[in-house]
Amino acid sequence: MVESAALPEGTVRFPSEAVRDFIIRVFRALEVPEDHARVTAEVLVSADLRGVRSHGVGRLPLFVDTIERGGINKRSRYPFRAGSHTTGVLDAENGLGPVAANLAMERAIAMAEKQGTGFVAVRNSSHLGYPGYWTQKAIDRGFIGICMTNGGRFVTPTFGVEPVMGTNPLSVGIPGGSSGQFFHLDIATSTVARGKIETFLREVKPIPKGWVPEALGTLQLDERGILPFEVPMLPLGGEGTEAGGHKGCGLSLMGELLSSILSGQLPPEPQGKGAGQPTFPSAGHFIGAIQVGGFREPSLVFAHLAGTLDRVRGAKKAPGHDRIFIPGEVEAMAEAENLRLGIPVTPPILKQLRRLNDRLKLGASL
Repeated sequence: MVESAALPEGTVRFPSEAVRDFIIRVFRALEVPEDHARVTAEVLVSADLRGVRSHGVGRLPLFVDTIERGGINKRSRYPFRAGSHTTGVLDAENGLGPVAANLAMERAIAMAEKQGTGFVAVRNSSHLGYPGYWTQKAIDRGFIGICMTNGGRFVTPTFGVEPVMGTNPLSVGIPGGSSGQFFHLDIATSTVARGKIETFLREVKPIPKGWVPEALGTLQLDERGILPFEVPMLPLGGEGTEAGGHKGCGLSLMGELLSSILSGQLPPEPQGKGAGQPTFPSAGHFIGAIQVGGFREPSLVFAHLAGTLDRVRGAKKAPGHDRIFIPGEVEAMAEAENLRLGIPVTPPILKQLRRLNDRLKLGASL
């Protein structure tokens, strides 16, 4: 979801091309292959353009930390094993999550082009960015896209006090053809994405009620600017069942299962149990593409989609609101604005990027 709060004082905007180039240079300095560096940079820049700053260039120091600690295999071959004409498993071999997800969606689309559907389960991966990037890839090619991912032990189950599940975000994208209409859902199954909490703490904003258990008290980032792994988060709907926390827990468990049991992804070890621990826990993904024409004439599907979305937009508005947004519209608006004005980089993130620039001797102008 787009972070709608005012940007903190001292925020600087940079052209997206400049940010993309800097990220690539950082990865290349760490001996990440050129094509893999470009894919990962594109994912991070896309997040910032769409206003999802928790998953943008602010994630770069965490990638660097993980690579330098040996938590990411820079030389993975990402082997794929087909299970049928429409399914298969990709082993990321502890490689970069964005690269694994990109290969998985390409495989899924290729299968969908021939057979109508394609689904790939990914194992031994790492943080893939934001799932909406991959479903947008399917939308752009005219397919319905699905992406789910797990990873880590950050979220407590309903009535539990121990974090045992990831934030397990999911995305579904439906293209609209020439009408220009689309549906593009991209959400965490926790109340909020982990990166959102880190963004609020960096910008010295109070953590809203329902994001973490109330008994935790004051939160702080560690010396790397990362939320300590032992901090538990709440499922969508918050604590208990009164606001639907059990529903968020169920969605999270669904993503957990589809991202693990089909690929054989083993559950992650608890985080923070040693100085040498990789920052990103091993993750699984579930990625799919569906051919619209496998059900009805695509023009009928697109017209039906447009009519449904128009009906939703036309609903009576709550006081103080003059528009109802379809999932993905606010992000598309943010992207247009940030392409025009430049990607906003807040002071805490800029400080971290300058440290990387100096330490890796990149000579970039920041």
